[in-house]
Amino acid sequence: MPTIAFTSVGCKLNRYEIQLMSERLAPHGFQTVPFNQPADCYVVNTCTVTSDADLSSRQLIRRARRRSPQAKIVVTGCYAQLRPEAIAELRIDRIISNRDKDRLPEAVLSLFSIPMDMLRDQSVRDSDSIISGMDGMTRAFVKIQDGCDEQCAFCAIWSARGPVQSRPGSSIIREINALSENNFKEIVLTGVHIGKYSNDGFDLEGLLERLLEETSIERIRLSSLNPTEISDKMVRILASNSRLCPHTHLSAQSGDDEVLRVMGRRYGRDDIVDAIRRLTLAVPSITIGADFIVGFPGETDRNYENTFRLVDENAFHHLHVFPYSDRPGTMAEFMGDKIPHEIKEHRAERLRRLGRDKKMKHMARFIGLPLHVLVEKRVAATETSLTGLSENYLRVNISGPAMLKGSIVKVIPENIIDGKLTAIVKINASYAKSS
Repeated sequence: MPTIAFTSVGCKLNRYEIQLMSERLAPHGFQTVPFNQPADCYVVNTCTVTSDADLSSRQLIRRARRRSPQAKIVVTGCYAQLRPEAIAELRIDRIISNRDKDRLPEAVLSLFSIPMDMLRDQSVRDSDSIISGMDGMTRAFVKIQDGCDEQCAFCAIWSARGPVQSRPGSSIIREINALSENNFKEIVLTGVHIGKYSNDGFDLEGLLERLLEETSIERIRLSSLNPTEISDKMVRILASNSRLCPHTHLSAQSGDDEVLRVMGRRYGRDDIVDAIRRLTLAVPSITIGADFIVGFPGETDRNYENTFRLVDENAFHHLHVFPYSDRPGTMAEFMGDKIPHEIKEHRAERLRRLGRDKKMKHMARFIGLPLHVLVEKRVAATETSLTGLSENYLRVNISGPAMLKGSIVKVIPENIIDGKLTAIVKINASYAKSS
């Protein structure tokens, strides 16, 4: 039985895809092993959202080759799509484009001289397949769409992933119900641009209403949205149903109108402020995260200070801050007025410090208040040191029995230690929510 190991860089969508690949190959005799172990075949699903993602992708490929010099190595994903020549230099066996990713299992079978008719007879392609679990995780990612039509100046993903394509709602529902039957308590809806979901007359809000009616999963979490995609209907759905996690992540990128315009973003600073205002009024317990790029070409000190003040004056609770890096083939690559590395790093760290301060203040609000935590794993050698995420995306370390892993427990945080809420669960307490 050949062994195969998968890994991905970057987004939740990449993680979903390697799970799908693994499950499609399992019936054909492939045993999935951890990526840090020797294997007969390695699959690397790459990312190119930043130059660091490019570097991580190359490092993983080299690591696999060193670990098992005779192994077959198959590379796919956005970096492989846009820079196949850079991948080919790394002594790999096959490059699979994003557009052909649903044929990756066939490519792996061919490398091991296994008849491809076996896979074709399975009548399974990526658009029809569903996953039944997510190896090593207590939350499952569910792909609802792929691709992006925005063509922002700094981003190459729209080119690597192609135009928007949305999965049929029936397939998404079938997948979520399968995950629920396999004891997953939370799913995260993911894609390249989930706010553009559209299939069979249903937009994202319509899909959410279907999922709430036609699935039994305990928690549904959204991934990133643009500020203008926080519609009044979306806010009402979030406010009225406890199965939808009170957490959203805004793809903000900047707090300056001039920079947003040059980036090609289709909203302004006021749209970001308005989205936050409506969310916090309707869902007071909500946690709001955001992505920001600092040091975009031409960003002045005044532009940057507008971003800093936006974060300082509004209810952002955790930040992903990225210093700008050129992405090959994007409009921003050819813009002048590039910001020196030292200035970008200084701006990024200053904004991150502000984000950490705001996160601590937000967490402090929930000391003494009940939260429902999906227990993920142990955080120490002892069986009673656990960690998990609350419904509003707060990290909580828990003292409690290891049997709680994978369940949702009600806790009352008592303190903040090392940047995380802490709580105790007693084994005889009826804190576990019914499944």
